[in-house]
Amino acid sequence: MGELTIETLYEQVRAAVPTSPGEPPATLTQVAPGIRVLALRTPTLPPAAHTNVYLVGPPEGPVAVVDPGSPYPDQQAILDAVLAEVPVATVLLTHHHGDHIGGASALAERWRVPIAAHPTTARRLEGILEVTQLIEDGDTVHGLTAVHTPGHADGHLCFELGVATIAGDMVAGIGTILIDPSEGDMALYLGSLERLLARPPAMLLPAHGPPIADGPSKLREYLSHRRMREDRVLAALTPEPATLAALLPVAYGDTPKILWPLAERSMLAHLDKLARDGRARDDGSGRWSRL
Repeated sequence: MGELTIETLYEQVRAAVPTSPGEPPATLTQVAPGIRVLALRTPTLPPAAHTNVYLVGPPEGPVAVVDPGSPYPDQQAILDAVLAEVPVATVLLTHHHGDHIGGASALAERWRVPIAAHPTTARRLEGILEVTQLIEDGDTVHGLTAVHTPGHADGHLCFELGVATIAGDMVAGIGTILIDPSEGDMALYLGSLERLLARPPAMLLPAHGPPIADGPSKLREYLSHRRMREDRVLAALTPEPATLAALLPVAYGDTPKILWPLAERSMLAHLDKLARDGRARDDGSGRWSRL
């Protein structure tokens, strides 16, 4: 991939991979007590084409708006229409990625309310938007309990309310979750999945796709998949150093080739973890071997 930035890589994948057929109606739907959802079109990774905006609070408001991610005026207008009769109390961000923050500044300015996020997310967004309220692990905001779940992003938060957890990009109802080593960490991600699994069972409300009624089963599925993939990456390694391009067909031979650019990033995240575990080594030139 040479000197491609992760943003350029994402653009290439968006152009090459089709999104899910059809466009879900932009209608407000209740998915859990006190939580409604509106799917808005965003520049996210396919097969997803939308990011879920969650409204938390009574129907008459005030509400917390979680991840108003669309940068598109027509999509922001849909959200504005929904909120026309519902007071907004705050804007909450699960993390800093563009498909989660694209409409946050416009919404906060329109309603003159704070944008709240983890301190690490606030630092990553400096010069992009202003986070005016910091949320730490365990804080309660608008009735939601924040749970710090780093890995996909270092400042990633989930928000719990009763029997439901707004899960951001910890899991997905459509597609999968990419752990990119430029800003993610596979070991932290696995630890965050374990942490969520250890908490009281909850429905998971992902940023992309429909609600996941059996949250614990989905978390176990994700953990099992990641461990399987780590085993395949480790099996691809030999005592002789090999390039990522050489390892990829062995470790991800079951993945469509059109997704291999993203798979290579995920494989590198696994390799970084294996190196910290003392089971793999980078020779300094991007060639990896087994220890």
